[in-house]
Amino acid sequence: METNKKGQAEQDNLVYQIMFRFFPYWPLFVSLIFICGIGGFVYLRYATPVYEIAATMLIKDEKKGSDDSKTAVEPMSIPTFNQIVENEVEVLHSWTLMSKVVDNLNLYAPVFSVSHLIKSSSAYASSPIAIEVNEPDKLDKLDESSGNNRIYFRYDSTTKLVNIGNKNYPLDKWMKTPYGILQFTINPNLRILDTTQSLYFSLISPKEITTSLLENLEVVAPNKLSTIVKLTLRDADPNRGEDVLNALMKVYTRAAINDKNELSKKTISFLKDRLSDVQNQADSIQNVINEYKSENGIVNLSEQSSLFLKNVGENDQKVADMDMQVAALDEVEKYVDSKEHNTGIIPSTLGLNNPVLANLLQKLSDLESNYERLRMTATESNPTLVTLSKDIEKTRADILENARVQRISIHASRGNLNTTNNTYSSKLKNIPEKERKLIEISRQLSVLNNTYSYLLQKREEASLAYASTVANSKIVDSAQATVEPVSPRKSIVLLGAIILAVVISCLMIYLKEFLSGKILFRYEIDAYTNIPVVAEFNKCKKNELIISSEKNSISFEQFRQLAQGIGLYTRNTSKKKILVTSSITGEGKSFVSTNLARSLALSGKKVILLDLDFRNPQVSRTFNIDEEVGISQYLEGEKEPYEVIKHAEQNNLFVAPVGPVDLKKASELLLNERLKLLFNYLEEIFDFIVVDTPPIEPLSDAYILGEYCDISLYVVRHGYTPKTIIRTMDQNNKTKALNNLGIVFNAVKSRGFGKGSSSYGGYGYGFSYQYKYIYNQNKRKRTVTKS
Repeated sequence: METNKKGQAEQDNLVYQIMFRFFPYWPLFVSLIFICGIGGFVYLRYATPVYEIAATMLIKDEKKGSDDSKTAVEPMSIPTFNQIVENEVEVLHSWTLMSKVVDNLNLYAPVFSVSHLIKSSSAYASSPIAIEVNEPDKLDKLDESSGNNRIYFRYDSTTKLVNIGNKNYPLDKWMKTPYGILQFTINPNLRILDTTQSLYFSLISPKEITTSLLENLEVVAPNKLSTIVKLTLRDADPNRGEDVLNALMKVYTRAAINDKNELSKKTISFLKDRLSDVQNQADSIQNVINEYKSENGIVNLSEQSSLFLKNVGENDQKVADMDMQVAALDEVEKYVDSKEHNTGIIPSTLGLNNPVLANLLQKLSDLESNYERLRMTATESNPTLVTLSKDIEKTRADILENARVQRISIHASRGNLNTTNNTYSSKLKNIPEKERKLIEISRQLSVLNNTYSYLLQKREEASLAYASTVANSKIVDSAQATVEPVSPRKSIVLLGAIILAVVISCLMIYLKEFLSGKILFRYEIDAYTNIPVVAEFNKCKKNELIISSEKNSISFEQFRQLAQGIGLYTRNTSKKKILVTSSITGEGKSFVSTNLARSLALSGKKVILLDLDFRNPQVSRTFNIDEEVGISQYLEGEKEPYEVIKHAEQNNLFVAPVGPVDLKKASELLLNERLKLLFNYLEEIFDFIVVDTPPIEPLSDAYILGEYCDISLYVVRHGYTPKTIIRTMDQNNKTKALNNLGIVFNAVKSRGFGKGSSSYGGYGYGFSYQYKYIYNQNKRKRTVTKS
């Protein structure tokens, strides 16, 4: 009992189950690992290595820190751009910026070097020549499969000529070639010159190159609180990858500066126009004053006129300021009403002391800037873009409403000032007519001079802001490539090759054993039927028989265990007649019946073997008595029982052959009453009667003979008997009629690539243990093997 428990625990052990299933096939695993390993080395030899290039930038985010540039321009009334790190990440990953990088670095015309005839590598840093295309946007993707996109060339450093085919082209000149208008220049990225390499270049659509770079580019912020952005690019050429990332950061920085410069230019242009208008008006009024003084001989105003001019001048200055504000409001309304203005370029609010309007304009600028930047990477139906569009329209409406209210307020204030000026004008009646007119003209000139000075100051402030424009980003680390390629990695490739080999091996074993429609494992029989398995026999050579000189052979031991298992060796046993059958032809029933009879005879019992398989008398052929008188003649009444019994060469073993038989009458013979008399006669003479019968399917002979026998053995052959037959055995009426039915699992092979039978080593398909006895100097050595 303790041994059985130990064996059961071993069966349940996962490691044991794995060893049991797969270890017998270790040569398959070793072979596939060797083949896949060679494939892995070949892949590593010819695969293009990929390097990882990384760079970092600092983005000034108003929500995560102060913006010094904004603080510097706030006193100048110049709007600024608000940045959000998440938006800038999308901008850095945008098609627009990367396409500019492709154009700047001429990546649409890559140069390659050829080695080993089958492998090409990038010559970005080793080619002496770079190629530019006059109109790269018109490049169409060439058919690479036909080889038309490989344009081989040679460069002569002495003559400085590039040879393509049979024609030479000079450097630094646009030349018409069969591939378009090209210009050949000295490669600015040349680091290592290799004059032995064979070079060619390809012309690829910039869209294709841009798409490829964006697929290999990753732009991320480490966390939500950080304003650091990390850019990572994977490229086969580390030098090209570094240049791409550095160029991308420069293009991004230049784009941000250009946006700010456009804003400053807009403000300066507005101020210049206003200055020009004011100066023209002042010059015109000054000419009028000079003419008036000359015509009327006026030199100085009276004391009263000076006081009047001072008071009236202050009011007129206020009116002029209001005119400036109205003009600014006109620009704001014009900007808001226009649908084609430049995004992010808002008008100046000089003279308007309305923080609400300034904030609304700033908000509109931010919304439009975010909208345009997100539109580079998102579709028009994107929910974020739709929300931004609605916010922009609402902000525009708020600005127009604020401007309208402010305009009403300005007009009201101007009305009050006009009333005050009317009061002062009534005092002009006390001033002589000539001096009064001069004062009015001088008042207009004073207002214009003050306005001119104010505008001149603001223009200088705007010019200073334009000259001191800085980007809202900073390059923390320039692009740096890894020393070793990140792909393919030797350890990962070889590990993957081993895993692939193991998976393929397991799959092959699974397909071979577990998806087979034939019975392979002992446990399958136990699962499909309740009929017990009484014995397992190893696979032997065809027609192999047990002979008397091999009583200690493994085969003899297996059949002795079968006889013991079905109770043939017990004292006073009444079970003397054993029927042997199978489901279909070829399962080894004749082999089992013959060798069972021989093993019983070797044990000293008197045994007779009846060959009742009229259609395929294999037993009779085995003993070379298939042509002699047999059971068929007895059943027809032509012979007596003792006449059909033949003595075999082995002691205690007798055989009753089939004899000549008409196959049409075969089934009728078994229904003859003389069959019962035959069994009664044989029982009195022999210790055991072994009956070899035809297969159950499709004949009923075994079904008929079953009533005469005490024990029935049903032979199931490993890898041969269909599973469907075993599944239906419990419901088969023919098998139900057989007495004391037991299954013999025959021709069990060793699993895997083991040589010989499973008794000599290796894991088998069954459960039994076999023994091999070797006698040497009175010592017995036992070899135990799992089958």
